[in-house]
Amino acid sequence: MENVTDSKIPIITVGSGNVEYILQHNGEVELGKKHVINSHELIGGSCVNYSLRLLNVGTPVFPVPLVGKDPNGYKIRDEILEAALQKGLTAEEKQFIESDDFFIPGVRTPRATVLVHQERRTIFSEAFMGSPLTENHIQKRFNLLNQIHSGHHASVMIGHITLDSDTHRPGLITKMVIDYFHEKYLMFANFGNSQLQHGIGFWQEDLKHIDLLQLNVEEIKKMFKQADQFKSLYDIITWLQYHSITSVITLSKFGAIGTYKSGKDGIVLAWPLDIGDIVDPTGAGDAFASGMITSLRGKKEFSFQNFLSAIAQGRLWASYACTTIGACSSCPDRKTIDDYYHRNSRLSDRHLEITESANSEQIIKLIEKAY
Repeated sequence: MENVTDSKIPIITVGSGNVEYILQHNGEVELGKKHVINSHELIGGSCVNYSLRLLNVGTPVFPVPLVGKDPNGYKIRDEILEAALQKGLTAEEKQFIESDDFFIPGVRTPRATVLVHQERRTIFSEAFMGSPLTENHIQKRFNLLNQIHSGHHASVMIGHITLDSDTHRPGLITKMVIDYFHEKYLMFANFGNSQLQHGIGFWQEDLKHIDLLQLNVEEIKKMFKQADQFKSLYDIITWLQYHSITSVITLSKFGAIGTYKSGKDGIVLAWPLDIGDIVDPTGAGDAFASGMITSLRGKKEFSFQNFLSAIAQGRLWASYACTTIGACSSCPDRKTIDDYYHRNSRLSDRHLEITESANSEQIIKLIEKAY
């Protein structure tokens, strides 16, 4: 696998930002009983997780988190700015992050409580309530990006956007991001429940403009749930191939499945790395995404081999994330992730398998039984 952490192609991150209270319990949680825990106050949310992981390996980032101008919002901006300063941020990044427009007027930064127990996590999140200014505010941030970034290459990462659950204006922010950037930059999406609840019919046209879609197996089933013809994960993958939608479906401790465009190159089975005990899986999916997008270096038209390298890189970043507490509290720098790669490179290559799409049905259905 190519070492790709030195990419200087900027990445625009859009999604949630929150303060997280991590409650860590080593045993089983029993309702109604008292538990002794370790607790941590950290920051998280998809946009924040992407941004801090990318910044720590030296990748330029322009973050657009959904946060308010309040103590939690300032905490998030300060930690992002500190990470950027340590890696020598550009004048354009500094201008973008330090601006008061980093914050959305009239909103409150949400909080989340994450219970980590026996390699599992249970999340309790506050709803993010937008304001009438939210849409115009985000549009203003994008216009500033166009002014300060004149390069031809960049990537856009869309994460969880809770405002898109609004039944009166469903998917508004996500669709706005796609419409604004898809003709110019590599587009990545990892939708959350607020976006997935609208179903595959709602998103079908938008997915044509997404260059790489990542969901875990529960999430992709939720997206297709309203369409009765999809009885299995294999049916969903067949649909993705028919519509040439390049996707990665993460499977928690079972690794990931990848399908590239029409599927003619086969199905990618990325078996999990044996990293020993899992400390906390929180944020592993966002780490997987960050590793993949760093690997692709802003290539909107990436090859199947590029896709394989991205999956290998993403899985490595995700496995490292499982060895630390919180979604982005201990993001590795370039040397740390390179050292981790070299320690696991032989194992990583051996556990990346390609099988013909026609021969993959049985193994995909076997994996699905685990869920």
